Amino acid sequence: MNDLSFPMRRGPARPYPSMRPPVRKTIELTLGASPTPLSWAAINAVGRIVTTPDDRPIRTIITGRRRITTGVYPSTKSGRSHPFEGMNERGFFMRSEVDTRVVDYRAQPFRFEFVVDGAKRIYIADCARLLADGRIEVVEVKNDRRALKDPDYALKLAHVEQICAQLGWSFRVVLKDEIFLPATVFANVEDVQACRQVRFDASHGYIALDLIESMGGQAPLGALAERIGDRRVGMAIAKAMMVARLIDIDLTRPLGADSAVSAICGAESLRQEGAAS
Repeated sequence: MNDLSFPMRRGPARPYPSMRPPVRKTIELTLGASPTPLSWAAINAVGRIVTTPDDRPIRTIITGRRRITTGVYPSTKSGRSHPFEGMNERGFFMRSEVDTRVVDYRAQPFRFEFVVDGAKRIYIADCARLLADGRIEVVEVKNDRRALKDPDYALKLAHVEQICAQLGWSFRVVLKDEIFLPATVFANVEDVQACRQVRFDASHGYIALDLIESMGGQAPLGALAERIGDRRVGMAIAKAMMVARLIDIDLTRPLGADSAVSAICGAESLRQEGAAS
């Protein structure tokens, strides 16, 4: 991780308005629910989805007896802190924070209620993510596949997947190895997300996008950092801009001056969004 003890303002890393609604609003639009002061639920053909009225996680994490690490992960991308149960969930939130395909995400945002063989079942999603293509992705985080060998649990997940499919959502189980491997990629994820609160403004965005455009759609990270100004500060700002989904940095190799940087949107799009705000 980078040591960001050098003088730098910190704050929201969003220099321009998001043109896509957040997870909660997208879920409401999908389910056809209208927000009310009370808890709301949407009914579909095979089950019920219940969420909290204030967009908080639907389950409170209990500590003390459980032998797992619990805590909260402060997200800049989603503008809130997400509770996690175990280092796998924390690592997955870091991945979601950095992944430019993820627009927004929530921890334990709702519960599914449905009936299987005459018995009521409840399932609380570990995470729901709004992806860049507009889809909602519901995610179950597991250490390994041992739990999936339980027939009753597997049946529950199969019904959840069916409900998601009927809503046009996707559902998947993410295992520990998918989060932490390859080790180089996750080390880069940790590095980038450590800079998520570094503040930048629209002028930095224009500099980055103009440079990338002038170099044919891809620029070295070191060149971008130097164009911003002080190299160390520029590297931190570039990483914050990745969290804000302005640029994408190649994380498949160790981060360095030669790391490839591409644009998520063009400079002209940024100017148009800024003018519309």
